[in-house]
Amino acid sequence: MVLFDGALPDTKRAERLSRTEQNNRRVQQLRASYPTTACPIPTYLGSTSYAFLAPSLREALTDSPFASRTRIVPGEADDSCALHAQDLPRSIIFTSDTDLLLFDYHPETLVVLFQDAESLVGLKAFSPDHIAKKLQLKTLVPLAHAIQQHSSEGMDDLIHDARNMDTDSSAYLDFQRRYTAAIVAPPYHQQHVSLVSTSQRLDVRIFEYAHEALRGSPNLPVYLPLLAEDPNQASAWNIAQDIRTLAYSLLAPSTSTIREYKRKAQSIFPQDIRTYSATDLHVSAKEIDARVSGVLKWGDSKDINASLLWSLFALSLVLGELNTPPSLTLVSRVINADFDNTWPFIQLTARFQAAMYSLRMLKQIACIWLAINQHTQSKLHDTLSNLQSQMANFPAIADMFLVPGQSKRLLADHEQLKVLTEEIYVSVGVEIATEQVSNKKKKRQAREAERKKRKAEQRQQSKPMTVNSFAVLKSSGYQ
Repeated sequence: MVLFDGALPDTKRAERLSRTEQNNRRVQQLRASYPTTACPIPTYLGSTSYAFLAPSLREALTDSPFASRTRIVPGEADDSCALHAQDLPRSIIFTSDTDLLLFDYHPETLVVLFQDAESLVGLKAFSPDHIAKKLQLKTLVPLAHAIQQHSSEGMDDLIHDARNMDTDSSAYLDFQRRYTAAIVAPPYHQQHVSLVSTSQRLDVRIFEYAHEALRGSPNLPVYLPLLAEDPNQASAWNIAQDIRTLAYSLLAPSTSTIREYKRKAQSIFPQDIRTYSATDLHVSAKEIDARVSGVLKWGDSKDINASLLWSLFALSLVLGELNTPPSLTLVSRVINADFDNTWPFIQLTARFQAAMYSLRMLKQIACIWLAINQHTQSKLHDTLSNLQSQMANFPAIADMFLVPGQSKRLLADHEQLKVLTEEIYVSVGVEIATEQVSNKKKKRQAREAERKKRKAEQRQQSKPMTVNSFAVLKSSGYQ
């Protein structure tokens, strides 16, 4: 089984925010190390560079032989992993979470931690039963509790504390309860049976939001993926806020508070999102549906493939939010993933990603709403059904979301893309930015133009003169 977390316990929210802040500082450090326009390929940012790695992996597994064995669970995956291993002796659990060493397993069960699995050769497996016996403990839970209570102590002292721990104390029993695997099916699965299969097609973070909203949770935090962007610029997540608000409003109870966690200035801050009223909800959905319909008709007339078409639609969303539009050259490079080692490229890429992922959020949450309201007859149902149909060809993350420094993906040649992007600029009423060209570049371009002119003249001079008068007439257009 391949299991993904589908909900974040309240106790883990501070930890997630801390990790997001830590990764945000890494991006800031990268920017500070390269204060000029030059930006290296940010490979050393690790997973920070790949904000959509988890949903992309989940999507890939859906279309693989492992699809039937892949699940998002309505909670942390730890409990499901532990329960599955308890049912199957000699299980091997692959995880990055050391908490999975603390559950009660068959003696033959092994745990492999991802941080130790740098390759498929020589994997290091841990036996919780063997470790506990070696430390003269029944389980590793007392040791984990001792570490939590006295983290500054040495290992010998912690082992001594674990061996002499009062396992009947309320503090210990509360701690131990976390590692007693149990799964309770959420009530909305019983109310809406179709959600069981529909929810499995969601990204993990979107599943998380839907899970909390359908449970009627009063607080609905949304931890947006941290984008590799220029921290000196406004957050890329400012793009397509209205589309995400529409998505949130489809499921959020009227009494719930939605908070988006995203970068503001140099830190991660929550922003309260005011959901749409019933009337505004349909108006907003109708507007997006009309825009999508328009771009699809335009794309059909131009014979544009899906990845390019939705990238151009994302461009229209980006242009609508910027005071200063990017140059056509930069837009073309971003769409074709032609990384030029500049921070403007990094920032525009992040804005494209924010726009495209916001559309993805709307598509998936609308799917959940339609599953819940499949027998409802309303204007909103008709609009969302049409929108869902129109977004059926929305590309996978691997086909649409680029990572700076990866190999190029030529979605369109330069001249074709220039024409198409110009039409997008005109459609949203944005003046096409004039590219600033340095004197050095102008001189280089002039020399190149002069060279091509001389070469053409030489070819013309070397071309043999024809004596066929009919050929002369034909070349002149007279036939």
